[in-house]
Amino acid sequence: MSPVSRGRKKKSTGGKKKPSGGGVADTGFYRAVLAEFAEIGPDEDLLGIELLAAEVAAPPHDHRRKKTTLEQLLELIDYARRHPGPGAVNLLAGLRWFATHGDAADAAARALVEVLETGQQPPAWTAEIGRAEPGECWLCRDRFGEQHIVLCTFSRAGEADHGVLALIGLGGVVDELEVIDDPAGVLAELRENLDEEDTLERISGPEARLALTDALLRTDPMLPEHLAVEGLVIARLRTLGAIPDEPPQDVKVDLDQVIGRFFTANPEVEETEEHRELVEWLVAFAQQQEPRWELHVGPELLLMMADELPAELSPELLEAWIRWRADERGLSEDALDELLEMVESLYDDSDPYLDGVEEDDDVEAVLERRRFALPEAHTTIGDEEVDLDPADPDDRVLLVLGEHPELHEAVAAEALDAGSAELIGTKAMVVHQLWDNEPPEVWAAARTLRDSGLDRSAVLDRLRGVLRESAHESEDGIALDIENYQRALTALG
Repeated sequence: MSPVSRGRKKKSTGGKKKPSGGGVADTGFYRAVLAEFAEIGPDEDLLGIELLAAEVAAPPHDHRRKKTTLEQLLELIDYARRHPGPGAVNLLAGLRWFATHGDAADAAARALVEVLETGQQPPAWTAEIGRAEPGECWLCRDRFGEQHIVLCTFSRAGEADHGVLALIGLGGVVDELEVIDDPAGVLAELRENLDEEDTLERISGPEARLALTDALLRTDPMLPEHLAVEGLVIARLRTLGAIPDEPPQDVKVDLDQVIGRFFTANPEVEETEEHRELVEWLVAFAQQQEPRWELHVGPELLLMMADELPAELSPELLEAWIRWRADERGLSEDALDELLEMVESLYDDSDPYLDGVEEDDDVEAVLERRRFALPEAHTTIGDEEVDLDPADPDDRVLLVLGEHPELHEAVAAEALDAGSAELIGTKAMVVHQLWDNEPPEVWAAARTLRDSGLDRSAVLDRLRGVLRESAHESEDGIALDIENYQRALTALG
């Protein structure tokens, strides 16, 4: 199960950044905002206008700003009130719906009345902005309950349907939040990508609103791209029906009772003071990371646990804990096996660069080749530092991608051009070949080029060139004329 990234692209904001405070800078920004909204025509795409207004209402990306979001919004609203014109009308018509901070929305509505009293005429779309009819809501869950995808559809007369798509991760926080313009396609893709034990069910509007509202409240800080659509999302959620004023409460755990249940269910584990303290740590960690329900267990939780494991916590005790939690939660044998494999990997301190190496292999030669292919097992993707397994082919591709930060934004936006895609694809193919030493002519050529004075990047570029000359498109992707490739590599070496 995976979220489908089909977010509606916002109207360009011309690269303007919100100021951090200071009269001249603020005035210039406010003037630019009014000018941008003045360009909105009477037949402009309404959803695009809503996204633009929601983005303006969002907090500045620079959290070192001198002014709060509310202060800046109120100043922008007052500036628009004092400069009546088409830009002021269009801006205030949007902010009255999507300014979610304090009383900014009410201030925008009052300012709009004043601007209209000067004789300005509102475009027809101002009567429709912020309004939509709710349609279906869907909830997709993985078998561990660590990923919830919520999809809600909305419609308006004369327009294609649009939707709100959210991925709620561990701890109930928002991992992805988008406004999409093809909800039917996203729903079809969710159905197609369901894993065996994933569930996809239709839920009521109030259920969806409660889940998303709770997730928004739990998420702090939110990513800038999520903040940019938050106001529009909240406006849509209000159409889904009433929900309780109080958000769902976190589960309270009786520690002594939980510890007693664990040792009763695991008589083979001796109830020593040290074991009790370790079980107490497991309880506290689970509740800290996932407070919505009792004693969660799942892959994401174990990944987060990896760097926090107490030295005294043996794999046997952790395995007993996981088996107990899986049994109480009714997880399948397949799900349990996945968790137990992760426990094994948590305590596996073997070198991934020696994965698959046999006793009679030349270890130093293997390490030299593989560390040339991938010098590091960690990288940065976007703003996130990640530790990866170079023995995993998928992780190798990510390590290659990490060497090209200039492409990360395009990859995240699913907007990678053909040339850049070929660069990553062919470089990854060469890295795979070096890792596996197949064909061996690749490493022989790489050594020769390296010894001639070329650095790793230049060597890989030369090898990519040879690969491209021996490759052609096929129904299954890129096909390689291996004999021609081997001859070319030998000539290169």
